[in-house]
Order: sequence, then structure tokens, then C-alpha cells
Amino acid sequence: MSGGKFALLEVPDLNGGEPSYLRLGAAAPLGESAGDDLAERIQTFTDDDRKRDGSPDFVPVGERKAETAKLHTKGGWRDHTDGNRISTTKGDKVEVIGGNYRLLILGRGEHQAGWDVSGGHVTEVSETFGGGTTIEWVQNYGGTWKVVETTIKGEVHTVYHGDVFDYYFGKVKESQTGTDTFPTLNVTDDFIDDKNPPSPQAIPTENPTIVDRTWAKSISSYTGSEKLPVPSITDETWAEVMVTKTNATSMTDETTVKGESKSTMHAASITSSTKVDGTMDDHTEADTIKSYTKASKIISETHADTEDKMYGDADSYTQGNSKTVVDGIETTINLGMVNEVVLGGMIEATLGAEVTFTAGGIVDVTVGLKADFSLTGSIDVSAGPTLEISPAGVELHMSKTEIALANKIVSAFNLFV
Repeated sequence: MSGGKFALLEVPDLNGGEPSYLRLGAAAPLGESAGDDLAERIQTFTDDDRKRDGSPDFVPVGERKAETAKLHTKGGWRDHTDGNRISTTKGDKVEVIGGNYRLLILGRGEHQAGWDVSGGHVTEVSETFGGGTTIEWVQNYGGTWKVVETTIKGEVHTVYHGDVFDYYFGKVKESQTGTDTFPTLNVTDDFIDDKNPPSPQAIPTENPTIVDRTWAKSISSYTGSEKLPVPSITDETWAEVMVTKTNATSMTDETTVKGESKSTMHAASITSSTKVDGTMDDHTEADTIKSYTKASKIISETHADTEDKMYGDADSYTQGNSKTVVDGIETTINLGMVNEVVLGGMIEATLGAEVTFTAGGIVDVTVGLKADFSLTGSIDVSAGPTLEISPAGVELHMSKTEIALANKIVSAFNLFV
């Protein structure tokens, strides 16, 4: 309404060419008055094209922009000064704005700062940090306002004394620290005047050093619950050096897996050390236990009295040489039948007294050469009949005493020397 009525109070030449004026009523065409170069920096409000379909008191984008287009032509109050404006109020001050409000501060240069209050939301912009706030209406959760805040460049030091409660509800909660690509982050700062955007900033990324210390009376951590377990949990760690140390008075570790459990480790070498002052109890129950070990050499050393109990059939297979050295007394008790089959040569040497007592039947089958050498006295005591059947029997003794209730030898050829 630049052609309407207006009142003008003007001081055109303050301090040698610095104009000041107050205009009430119809607006002058933008660009004709002093200070219009500053006024034209603000042409829009953030709410003009904000997504708010379905929100309360919804106004279409076209109507919002049409009203903003009248900003510099609607008239009303227009004032400017090339000097300073100082306002003091000793009492209360009330300002009621029926429309939108926007503040732009250039800081004696071209550094934009300020805030936009439009559509019932406040958007703050500062040269101190990059980023900004995005506010829009979304249909999630039955329709709500969503606020996204982005901060680039800044330090946060928080000292808080009091109780803290954090509650998060939503579809996504994501946290990232550092990066594995080390890019240069190109960021355009949020700005109030979208007609005069600043240049993008190149912010090099740097991975931080993370130190986390906690002192507490007690620490409890829960993930999921029996009523609502987490469908899937993935925990992945990559590190050059990893050190874990735990000190506790007592420790209980319990894991329950309803389905299959797998554990895999790949390492150049593994060193495991366990020291228990008391008793170490290892209890395992399973339908079938399978153990597979592949190595160039296995060395096992045990310093303790050993008690080994086995209930069930035992099947052992060794491909290669086997040697057992007992430095002491060895006692073997078989409560049942013993079957020994040697497919090949067998050499058995006893350096000392040997007493063999059998309270049952013995079946000894040798297919091949069998040599028994005794450098001391040998006593065979049999409480039952002994039957030897062989195509050729050769027995060499310095002295041999056989005591039996009955002894019957049947062979095609016997040679005794």
C-alpha cells in the first residue's frame, strides 16, 4: 500500500550524513529508503514451507507464502537509524506479536546469527556452531512434531549433581563415535536469510580418545526381559590390542541358550592361565560331546593325584607309536572280560617283579611274532585250567615254575629248552 497515507518523522543528516527516521502508515517501495539494504535480507520465515500437513490449525504452504510476500508492502511501522538504538525499561515490558518474528544480527560484519519464531516454533542460528534445528509434523505415533537438532563444532562440559532419569521411545536410537573412512565433512551452516547462504565449511573429522570411568554403589544393566526379549543382538569389536581385567570378591556367570550355541576363535597363539586357591568344579551335561583337536604336537602336564571315572563303553584309536612310562606302581583292575588283539609284533619288557592275577577268563590272541622276555623270576598262577594251542610254541626260560591244578598243552610242535 505504498500509495496510502503515512506520517514521517525524519532526521536526514545526523552527525554528517547518518539518517534516522520513523514512518507510520503506508509502506514506501523497498529500496528507496535508508536501511532497505538491511531490511531486504529478510524475505521469508522458516514456517513458510515447513512440513505440517495434518497438524493442528493447518494452513497450506501457498497461503503462508502469500502472507509473507506482503512483509515489506503491508506498511504499519518502519524506522531506521544509522546510529545506535538504545532502549531502557525500568519496569515491565510486554510485547505481543500476532504474526511471526525474525531476528537477524550481523555482528558488525556478515556473520549471521539470530532466531526465527514462526508457526509456533523457535529456530536458533549462531555463527558459534554449525548445524541447526529442523521441526516438522510427522504422522508417527498418531501425529506429532518431530525435532531434529544438529550441532557441529563445539565442546560440552557437564557437571550435574542430582538424580538423572533418561527415557527413550521411538523407532530408531543410533549413536556413532568417530569414523573408519576419515572423510572431510562438507557442511553448510544453517542460516536465517536463505537468500544469502554462507559458503560450505570443510570440517576434517578426527577420531577421539574415549575414557569411561564409573564409580557407584551398585551397577545393574538389563537388556530385554523374559516377557519381551530382544529379537536380535549383534556385538562386534575390532581392535589392535585388547586388554580386559576384572577384579571381584565373587563372580557368577550364567548363560542360558535355548537353541544352538557356537563359539569360534582364531589366533596366532593362545595362552590361558587359571589359578584357583580352593576347588575348581567343572560340570558338563550333554547328550553327545564331540572334541576335535588338530596340532603338530600336544604336551599335557598334570601335577596332582588323578581320579578318572568312566561309565560306558570306551573306544580308543591311536595311529602312530604309543609309549606309556609309569614311574611307580601301576595297578589295573578289570572287573570283567579283557580282550587284547595285537596285529603285528609285540615286545613287552618287565624290569622287576610282575604279578598277574586273573579271577576270570583271559583270551590272548596274537597274530604274528610274540616275544616275552623276563630278566627276573616269573610266577604264573592260574586258578583254573590253561589251554595253549599254537602251530609252534617256543619258550625260553632260565628257570620256570608252573603251578596249576591242571595243565594241558595241545600243539603241532613244542620245543622246550
